[in-house]
Amino acid sequence: MIKERNSEAGVALVTVLVMLASVSLLVMSMTAYSQLAVYGIRNDADMLRSRYVAEGAMNRVIWLQAADNYVYNTNDLATFDYSEYDEERFLPDGRLRKLDYYGTPVKYRIENGMGGFSIDSGVASVIRNLTKNRSSEDEDLSEAVTIFQTRYTDYTDANDTVGVDGMEHDDYEALEEEIQLPRDAALQYREELWYIPDGIKFFPPDRNGRLSWINPLGMSRARNQRPDLLQANYAMLTNYSNLSHEDALETLRIIKTFKRNPVPEVLNEEFEPLLLTTLKRFYTINNSKCYRITIESASKETSSSVRMDATYFDPGIESESGFIIDFWDWLVY
Repeated sequence: MIKERNSEAGVALVTVLVMLASVSLLVMSMTAYSQLAVYGIRNDADMLRSRYVAEGAMNRVIWLQAADNYVYNTNDLATFDYSEYDEERFLPDGRLRKLDYYGTPVKYRIENGMGGFSIDSGVASVIRNLTKNRSSEDEDLSEAVTIFQTRYTDYTDANDTVGVDGMEHDDYEALEEEIQLPRDAALQYREELWYIPDGIKFFPPDRNGRLSWINPLGMSRARNQRPDLLQANYAMLTNYSNLSHEDALETLRIIKTFKRNPVPEVLNEEFEPLLLTTLKRFYTINNSKCYRITIESASKETSSSVRMDATYFDPGIESESGFIIDFWDWLVY
């Protein structure tokens, strides 16, 4: 009898230990799940808060920029000297700026909103500018340009006739099942160029994944001008302005230096005279009165943040009641 009782006690003890282990595991799982849920909610709350801050900061910067333009109307950025002013100036120089928005640090940039090429009338002239110094010596590139232009025509025209090496709906559907391309109408936004095969090769994104060196569609061509030097990329420098590899890298270095410290000496003294003359022939550093504001971050360092872009023409600070700013871009990503 004693042995049987000891055996029963042992079984009961094991059962209790198993139950305790199961309960402990359940409690640990619930604790971990609760912590993950709190983290997820906190992250969503941080992103939502960041979006509100970014939008508020965006509107503040738009007003500050418009006021700056109204008071000073500065056009030539190449000769502009910040040290001559006691107050902060808001010019499209591309440098990283900071402001305090009710206790939240915000980092942002102001750039030329139409500092790139226009494709309102098609891509032929832009591709020619980007390949003219190479396609004559590279048969493969010349053929690729011809094929892309044909596919662009097929993408934007209203008929289903396929050009030589072109693409219509069946060809796009073969690339991706149930895809609703081509548009068979004019592009509605510039990033559609990436839907066309090889589009991203001719029109590469910037460091933020944007196609910012192509102007937003629909801008008045009467206000179009030479590309902005401060937004030039390697492809533009080596092809459009036919710089050597070394001169292109040197130009990009000086542009980066200028954005960190925008003083006239950087542009007027660090460039070799001949190189600066060439750049002035192809590019501009003038205030176009069209701006792109990029909110780089709108939260504290330990919190998640959205990014926000807005492109618009200077709205001025004097307007009738109900005045609305037309934005060519307003993106949160």
